[in-house]
Amino acid sequence: MATAEYVTKVHAVCTRTGNLAQYSYRKAKSDNLVLLGEVDEYEPLSRAAYYKAMASDKLRSMKMNTADEVALNKKESNA
Repeated sequence: MATAEYVTKVHAVCTRTGNLAQYSYRKAKSDNLVLLGEVDEYEPLSRAAYYKAMASDKLRSMKMNTADEVALNKKESNA
């Protein structure tokens, strides 16, 4: 059995918060099961950013507006 003298753990950094990233968020809407080596298709995200991105995707798929979009539409209609 091999034994290492040193172990270096490399962690991804969340692109939105700057914290450690626990998730790889898939930005592409492709039906392929796996996209290997695609730098632009995946994004490392922290837990909070991942859940926020998933909620945004769910809202978009349901064709609902986010709170920011609702506020913007309200401002535009009052102007």
